[in-house]
Amino acid sequence: MKPSKLQDHLRRCHPDKTEKDLKYFQTLKDKFQKRPTLDRMFASTSQRNDDGLRASYNISLLIAKSGKPHTIGEKLILPAVEEVLKTVLHKPASDIIKRIPLSNNTVERRIDEMSSDIESFLCNYLQTTHFSIQLDESTLPDNAALLLAYVRFIMNQEIYEELLFARTLITDTKDFESRFEDILTMVIPPWIINPYGDIEETNVIIQEELTELSTNEELKVQFKNGYQQFWLQNNIPVTYPVLWNIARKFLISFPSSYLVERGFSAVTNLLTKKRNRLDIISRGDLRLTLTKLTPNVDNLLLKHQVHPSH
Repeated sequence: MKPSKLQDHLRRCHPDKTEKDLKYFQTLKDKFQKRPTLDRMFASTSQRNDDGLRASYNISLLIAKSGKPHTIGEKLILPAVEEVLKTVLHKPASDIIKRIPLSNNTVERRIDEMSSDIESFLCNYLQTTHFSIQLDESTLPDNAALLLAYVRFIMNQEIYEELLFARTLITDTKDFESRFEDILTMVIPPWIINPYGDIEETNVIIQEELTELSTNEELKVQFKNGYQQFWLQNNIPVTYPVLWNIARKFLISFPSSYLVERGFSAVTNLLTKKRNRLDIISRGDLRLTLTKLTPNVDNLLLKHQVHPSH
């Protein structure tokens, strides 16, 4: 609207506002834009519902990592939350509690979904990077042979060790007496442990890169954090590709059988007398107990059509 017509409109339709300054109308505009709308009310309601569903996933993850039975959510956690809300925060608990589904079946389903999400990410990532694999078997309480497979790889300047899969075996693998022979016979080049020491290296290309590396004071600062963190720096693969291709193989090698031993210990803890019917192979409890990776809860939330009563 032209200024002249706007002034005329103001005098005829809003005479009580002819003396108001610009700031007054700007305030009106802000209030108009912030007024409640159906879209905003729906988005706000959806967000509140998502919060309860998100809490359900996060609590289920804590239950899985603790190794406790799935029934603890409904029998202990929700009553504890209700008591805190009523006694400490003095808020009615019923509306909040019913938005956090934690029944035995729900917790089991959440754990399986998060485990599947982590497994999918892991398998996709392993297709793009170098990794080593470690296998070992043990006997379950029912005398079944269980095979655990672990992978060790580098991601985001950090070494990860993850459970790849668990399988029951028709027989055992005890005839494989040399399964850890590669660990026992591994010889690590001295320059990997200390690239700044006095090193004799016959390979000319390695010699050249080690000489150049020894003069790089910026990289040397990181050596105080240990040789693993030193080699995991972002610019090492680009600046010293020959050294990196050798060092990487030793970095992703399993230094011991600790992980599989820890895995079997976790299996023993999960398969207590009260949980001896837990399907350790098909269920996601074992993976979530051992993983260092975080499930993508945001992605899992998108797969649910949220209802206030869910």
